[in-house]
Amino acid sequence: MDNTKLTSKIKTISRISVAGVIAYLAIAVYSSFPDAKSGFIDGWNSVDDEAEVEVWAALLGFICSAAMITALVITIVAGLQLLFGMSRGASPFTEKSSRAIKNMGVGLIVFELTRAAFLYISEERIELGMLWLAGMVLYAFSLVFRYGTALQKESDETL
Repeated sequence: MDNTKLTSKIKTISRISVAGVIAYLAIAVYSSFPDAKSGFIDGWNSVDDEAEVEVWAALLGFICSAAMITALVITIVAGLQLLFGMSRGASPFTEKSSRAIKNMGVGLIVFELTRAAFLYISEERIELGMLWLAGMVLYAFSLVFRYGTALQKESDETL
């Protein structure tokens, strides 16, 4: 496949991905609002007198949730930087691209580990999803892109 055809495909996929991320965020914001049709349910805000939350658990839960939100924001921002950079037609083998892929991978790993810690603190159950594996794969891809960056620089210097 020639370079212009590959670049065209990368631009198309990047634009579709940007539209998908925007649609996903819009749906997430829309789903966070309470349902106006059903109104408020009696007792939705009641507190169970028997369940007392310990201070350390509440503090660790707050720290875990803040870390989860931070990791998610870092992952989304890095993904958008990567997609916008590729949609402009820039070469994917740059330091900025490899750094964005690495940040996405690390963000997914941190998100999954802090989510597991939060579930353990709040519900005393251990549940580990597959986002850590996706983060590891993205981190490995960042190393491949870093190597590609070095090869691209070497090729450009040769010409």
